[in-house]
Amino acid sequence: MSELFTSIEHPIVTQVNKIKYLLTKQIRPINDRILEVDIAAAISNEETTSMGGIDGVHALTITPQSEAFRLSFEGFVSYAVTEEMFTQESDEEVSIGGWLRIYSKSFFLDFVKRSTWAESYYDTVLIHYQINTLDHTIDIVTSSAPEILKL
Repeated sequence: MSELFTSIEHPIVTQVNKIKYLLTKQIRPINDRILEVDIAAAISNEETTSMGGIDGVHALTITPQSEAFRLSFEGFVSYAVTEEMFTQESDEEVSIGGWLRIYSKSFFLDFVKRSTWAESYYDTVLIHYQINTLDHTIDIVTSSAPEILKL
């Protein structure tokens, strides 16, 4: 059963924010009004490998037994996917959370407010949610709380 993600204290959000390694499984717009993001806990492989000239790296893997979660954003206004290594944090932005965050002030939220007329269309405050994984940062601006579900 899915529930609304309205607070960082939500039990499923708390569970996700305690995961050691989190990866993106899938990002898919269902149609022009719904965005679904699947994320999952990853395990660190015992075997080491070399990556990018660094020896002794443990690859992360999602297994069939991995805890997995789905966030569904109905009526989203905008979303952006950023390769994790290019993500920047700023002291000018205000958020709460960990892997899953809610922003009250952000550059992305300002951009969406200035470049769309969504706030007047929905006649409500827009909300910026961020999903951070070890491979992507996914920013979503929406007028309503997303559903969150443990798969």
